[in-house]
Amino acid sequence: MDEVREFEVLVFKALNQEMSIDVEHVEIVIEKTDITPIPKARKIIEGVINLRGKIVPVISLSTLLSGVAGSDYKKIIITKVEDVEFGLMVDEVIGVLRTNTKEIETNLGKMNTYGKKAKGLIKSDNRLIVHLNLEEIVKEITGSEVA
Repeated sequence: MDEVREFEVLVFKALNQEMSIDVEHVEIVIEKTDITPIPKARKIIEGVINLRGKIVPVISLSTLLSGVAGSDYKKIIITKVEDVEFGLMVDEVIGVLRTNTKEIETNLGKMNTYGKKAKGLIKSDNRLIVHLNLEEIVKEITGSEVA
């Protein structure tokens, strides 16, 4: 049997459901701010923000996962995977959850609507939280192998 490993995830709301990413990839969470659009950018890229003198691209998580643009976001989660830094637009940040590998259901079959972009479902108390795979999301954003 596999060893049970504990880890922490940042839980947030997007597309009217709870989702999470590994805390190790989170740089900072900021309030909604002005986003400068980029002409001719892919539709998942909302634009860029100036974060302490650095230009950071901002990704629409709802467009990336469902193809539908969301407009009700209130927070931007700044993440970093390898050397790629980007922001994810989310509706609401709920907090940090300590979980373990026993609580993740990875064999989703037809329920897996996000494909490789999701590592599985975290079952915590009476909650089901989609655990996103940021490495796969970065591959889709950049169009290359990063992780």
